[in-house]
Parts: sequence; C-alpha cells; structure tokens
Amino acid sequence: MRKFFLAVLISPLFFSFAIAQVVDQAISGMQIGYFGIWWNHEVKLAKNWALRAEVGYEAPLFSTIDYESKKLGFYKNQSPLFLPVISLEPKWYYNSSKRQGNSKNTFHNSGNYVSISARYYPDIFAYSPRGINEVDGGFFVVPSWGIRRNINYRWNFEIGAGIGIDLTEISRSETDRGGTEDFEDLLFNLHLRIGYKFGNLAFQ
Repeated sequence: MRKFFLAVLISPLFFSFAIAQVVDQAISGMQIGYFGIWWNHEVKLAKNWALRAEVGYEAPLFSTIDYESKKLGFYKNQSPLFLPVISLEPKWYYNSSKRQGNSKNTFHNSGNYVSISARYYPDIFAYSPRGINEVDGGFFVVPSWGIRRNINYRWNFEIGAGIGIDLTEISRSETDRGGTEDFEDLLFNLHLRIGYKFGNLAFQ
C-alpha cells in the first residue's frame, strides 16, 4: 500500500516533466505562402529552443532590386524579386509554458517565438516580373517575431515579421554606394505560410 501511495505522489512529477518538453525533438515540413515555397527541418536545442534549417524560393515582401546596380534591397517603385534562399534560424518559443498552463497544445512547436536567422540568397535562378534574371545575392541577418499554430495534426500556419541587414554590404563606404537609397541594405521579411508536417502519426 505504501508503494501505491508513493507511486501516486510521484506520477504527477513524471507527468509534469513529460509535458515540460514543449519543443519537439525534430519535425520536418513543407510550407507555401503568397511569395514563396519552403522546406524546413526543426530540431530541439533545449526546452523552449529549436533550430530551423530551411531552403526555399521566395520574394521577401518589399524586397526588390535596383536595376542599375542589380543589388538586392528595398527600392521605391520597383518590382519584387524571387530567388533561392538558404537559412539557419535559432527560435525561442517564449510562451510555450504559458500555453501548456492554459491547456493549449504545443505539439509540433505551436507557439509564439522570436528568432534571428542567417539568410543566404545565391545569385542564381533569380526572377523578376520585369525580366531581370541577373542580380547579386546577399547574406542577411534577420531578427523576427512570429506565431505558429496547428490547424490539425498535419497542417499548420505561421505568421512572422522581421527586418534584416545585408552583411555583405555594410562594409561599403558611402562613396562606394554612389548615392543609392539608404534602405538598400535592408530586407523586410513579412510572411504568412500554410504548412504540412511530414512523418508518422505518433506524437513525438
């Protein structure tokens, strides 16, 4: 009987530790949005931390090209630019514990997050509605905020916003810039994505 009561007392502790693992060990999925398509894989770093690796083809909102210098950036009265992207992004799901306390699910990393991503845009396969297909790429660091929610077990959506700076351009002097726009090194990353999770139907 003593062992029974001891088990009853200890079992809630094991349950609390189990639900405390608010970030999945690993999840893979595909996402589409109004300005791109992406494949990503997130792995757990700590209780509320994950690392996302991603490849895709996108046109970050307000990301355009200057048709004289063919530089990626933000320019007035220009067209969107689509090109490949490779990124690595640590993410902190800061409200996961609160969501669990309110009996809301956190599976498949459902929650609010802040992140800082390193995004590399190669200068290949670029496309613009104006027919420009040769453009310099860039390497951007983009702090962001976002939310991820589950529609069902397989499907989810993600909304995010961030602004980044091109590390390949910040070392250029004002003389080298040649009087171009002050925003030429910025990347405005606003997105709304619908995603599909790969894998079996067992909870991780």
